[in-house]
Amino acid sequence: MPNNLEPIALDVLVHDCTALAPFLVDLPEGARRGMRSEQEGFFDVVSEIHTNQAALGDKAGITKADFDAFQESNTRVAMIDAHLPAIKKLVERMEETRALEDDKRQRLAHAFADSVDRRARTMGDKNLLAKYERTRKYRSAIALKAVKTRAKNAAQAEAAETPSQP
Repeated sequence: MPNNLEPIALDVLVHDCTALAPFLVDLPEGARRGMRSEQEGFFDVVSEIHTNQAALGDKAGITKADFDAFQESNTRVAMIDAHLPAIKKLVERMEETRALEDDKRQRLAHAFADSVDRRARTMGDKNLLAKYERTRKYRSAIALKAVKTRAKNAAQAEAAETPSQP
């Protein structure tokens, strides 16, 4: 599909898609199954249809209404294509930044739990442990899950090695 619109710079943080609003859709899950998509050589098809429409369109059975709908779809796809790379890049940046910030807060929460344990031991304050019980338990959740997974895998491996009795 030819794209004669200028693409938006990839570092743009604000994207005004208001012009696309009249035709943007939100399809239900699985609705794209069976839809056709642009293949190699479509640019040549578009060019051929445009070139021949005035002289041969009626003879070929391509009505003005259908040709207009085709042109409208071409324009809409070009409009979307102008925005899509920059929006995808913004989503990528958002996801990567979220992952980085989530990692920071997870590491800090774990450090807080470690600090509570050290302070409670140093000061002999069991009340401090109780007040941060969820934080300390959360820190250990991944390790506890790993222990359960290893035990489950070991049990499955043992069951696979043991011959079944008839």
